[in-house]
Amino acid sequence: MPYQIVNDSTLSAIVQNVAQLVSFPTPADPAGDTDPAVVQMVQSVNLAGIDLLSMHDWQELTKTHSISIQASPPGVAEQAFTLPEDFYEFLDQTQWNSTMQWPAVGPVSPQAWQELLVRQTLPTLSFYWQVRGGQLYILAPPTAAQTLTFFYQSFAWVRDQDAATTYKNRATKNGDTILLDSYLVTLLARVKWLEMKGLDSAAAMRDFQVNFENRKGNERGAPVLSMARVRRFPYISAFNAPDTGYGV
Repeated sequence: MPYQIVNDSTLSAIVQNVAQLVSFPTPADPAGDTDPAVVQMVQSVNLAGIDLLSMHDWQELTKTHSISIQASPPGVAEQAFTLPEDFYEFLDQTQWNSTMQWPAVGPVSPQAWQELLVRQTLPTLSFYWQVRGGQLYILAPPTAAQTLTFFYQSFAWVRDQDAATTYKNRATKNGDTILLDSYLVTLLARVKWLEMKGLDSAAAMRDFQVNFENRKGNERGAPVLSMARVRRFPYISAFNAPDTGYGV
């Protein structure tokens, strides 16, 4: 079965789509165009990408990482470790001590952290952690290396057109690929551009919000919740979902 899938995920394609949505002449070279309106469209795409980054945990930007945790020198009460260069935020409750097969505890509040340091009641079973100054702090790191593993969200939402292994947080070339949902980026960039021009953006914002709510769940998937008491067929029947008296 033949398919013809249109790829609208490059910077040039998104800017051109935005231009057509607002009845502006379609620019042939958005990244190199000096027209102030086109420059604003490129900026709108980048602002839209930055905003979308904070709105949802996008599966395209979800990565896994491991850090070898070892005290240096031995016996230190706390130690800082470097997070990934493209680290934006943790996916909550994915931090594990994979060596000991225990979940890592955190983020520990500053108050609890200070209490543990002052009272010297340091943990030994797993990692206690918090983030300060862009670094990951581990309380009472072990003398023998143990591995901390976790999922995180990357802020590198653009792939460079000239180097497929180079990722960045800003689109600057026509062929740069936007890793986020390109349709949502287009809709939000339109909102941004209309606002820059002092035009009414209410309808465009509603269009974006409706599509954002619909598409953010589709890109990752979700478990199907069952109301059945037991996992056997039929899952829903007159016995567990009667016509009347439900929940009695």
